[in-house]
Amino acid sequence: MIRFAVLASLVLMLLAPARASAAPPVLNSVQVKDRHPSATFAAPRADDATIYFSTKPDRASDGSFLSENVKYLDLLTDSEIQSGQWLGEDQLDPGTYYVLLRASADFTACYSLDLGALDPTCADGYSNMLTLTVPKPATRYVGTVTPSISIGVASLRLTATPLGEKVPYRVCYRLRAGAKRCLSGTLDGYDWDSSCSDTLTVSTRGLPALASFTWYVNGKVVASRRIRVR
Repeated sequence: MIRFAVLASLVLMLLAPARASAAPPVLNSVQVKDRHPSATFAAPRADDATIYFSTKPDRASDGSFLSENVKYLDLLTDSEIQSGQWLGEDQLDPGTYYVLLRASADFTACYSLDLGALDPTCADGYSNMLTLTVPKPATRYVGTVTPSISIGVASLRLTATPLGEKVPYRVCYRLRAGAKRCLSGTLDGYDWDSSCSDTLTVSTRGLPALASFTWYVNGKVVASRRIRVR
């Protein structure tokens, strides 16, 4: 009985595909243009492949990224797998990403009866990991001043395009007597494809008839406006 069990186990081992014998795909490069990621890779005789972008390099025991860190993934088409080139249709938010490619070998084309395993020239498993940095797009700032003479206030509005994060700012002006005053605000950006605005108000009492306002972000002038307020 023991001899039969051992023999049966050996037969099963010979018949089972040894997937580890196949080579992992190779991720050659990752780039970004206008926040669209792209990659070049080698995944010979793979019948499907998926590319993953994670905000952290941490990986599970099977080689995959931890799911809570995966921010973007895409299933590659047959033509992309064959050409070894991929371009993402979606834009990534600015930041640093870790990239993996997962490929599955075409079992019909890759399983070798002689080897009792997948052909080692076929791609199967997870690739090497590369890093991709997506830079923040340039943000354009516009400041506007809208005086309300009847109630004696002026609305100071700063608009940023695009902006996907919170940014503190200051707007400064001088009183008629020459003293400098500054107000602080925050642009609450939520999407790197959208603009956002914030408005502060100031009393027009004490301002010169022709007042100048200057907005600062991180200590740098981003907008200025000179307008008659009374």
